[in-house]
This record gives sequence, structure tokens and C-alpha cells, in this order.
Amino acid sequence: MLPLKILLVQARRAGDTMALHEHDCITRRIGDRRVKLRIANALTAPLNASALDDVDALIIGGSGNYSVHHPLSQSWVTPLRGLLERALKDRLPAFGICFGHQLLGQHLGAAVATKAQHAEMGTVPLTLTPHGSDDALFATLGPEFHAHTGHSDCVTTTPAGVDLLAQSDRLHTQAFRVRGSNFYTTQFHPDMTGAEAVARYEAFRAGLPAPEQHPHGSKKFVAGKDDTAKLIGGFIDMVAGGRG
Repeated sequence: MLPLKILLVQARRAGDTMALHEHDCITRRIGDRRVKLRIANALTAPLNASALDDVDALIIGGSGNYSVHHPLSQSWVTPLRGLLERALKDRLPAFGICFGHQLLGQHLGAAVATKAQHAEMGTVPLTLTPHGSDDALFATLGPEFHAHTGHSDCVTTTPAGVDLLAQSDRLHTQAFRVRGSNFYTTQFHPDMTGAEAVARYEAFRAGLPAPEQHPHGSKKFVAGKDDTAKLIGGFIDMVAGGRG
């Protein structure tokens, strides 16, 4: 069987080393599965629906310093929404991570906001909802699990047309599945292990103004609590099974 063709959409400035870090993390989660991963950066080249031609699945990664709802982001967020609309229309299997989760929430009519009371950083406990417990992919996590997080923006409500799969005490909109499809999104980061999350946090912290740096933040990530690191591989297996 030919390799799956997967498009990874990133939203990171040119030269951002975390673009490569994200790619490497996702590649490790894919493992030895037969996948051809193609990268497109929404900030450096306009993307539209044609980017999904001859693609078996879509992954939308994080965005570092960029917000899906910020006015200055709309020049490249708006074309991404066209790409997202095609994926939804075609029922293309997809997985949105952090920014990708917020992009889906906004596209489906929910508000995305920067809210300190819902921000998370570190390894946090989550629970499955009844929909999550019934979902073939998320049920493998068990009713309670840990995930690595790092966000200040959040989807404020569960949008129409999706099932809520997971929640935390601080934020209830942690994971969605578009009803009737294999389109998943997570506010947390299943692309990273705890050790990888520390590396990404340290790189992000280094780019902040000195007063905003938090030198002990990396201690909030717990090595070994990598329950969600199997989700992307499980998603790939689901796509391969559907194609077969």
C-alpha cells in the first residue's frame, strides 16, 4: 500500500526553530507508519483549499506567538478558513493541535479569547466526557489522563456540530470531534512528550521580554506522563484503516 499523504500546516515565523521542533515531534509520534508528511507554513506562503489536493489527511499545528482571533493575524487566518471549509466539506480526516483547535472552534462559530483564568502551562489532569469515552480514538486514554499544555487563548464554548471529548478543571473545551467525521482537535499537545514540552517551553520563554520570562515554568511539565502521545499515531492508524 502506498504511504499516506499528510499535510502539516504550521503557523510560525520564518526561522522559528520551533517549526522544526514541531515537525520532529509529530514525526516521532507517527513512528514507522507509512506516511509522507508535507509541510506548509501559513505565514510564509498563502494557503487555500487547493493545498488539500491529493492529501489523505490534514494536521494543523500550533502557532507560537500568534492568535487566531487577533486582527493582525487575519491576512493568513482567513485563507486557512477556506482550507478548513474544504476539509469539513470533503470529510477529510484531520487533527488540529492548540492553534488548530482554536481555528476550528472559531470557524464553527465559537468565540476564541485570551483569558488568564483559562490559560494553562504544564502537565495537567483531564477527564473524558461521555462522548470521549465512546470515541474509538480517545477511549484508549482511559477516563482520566494527563496532557501537556501551553496556551493563553481558548475556545470559550463548544461550537455547534462537534462532540466535546475531554475537559480539565480550568478549561472544559479541551478536545472536539466534528460529528460524523474523523476530524479531531485538542487544546493540549499530543504531539509532545514531557521532555519535548520542556524544550519547546524554554525556546518560547527565551523569546519573551525579560519581565515576562518565568524561569521555573519548565518544572510544571512532568516527564513520563505522556498519555496523549499515542493519539496522533492512533489517528494515523484510523486514517489508514479507512483508506483500506
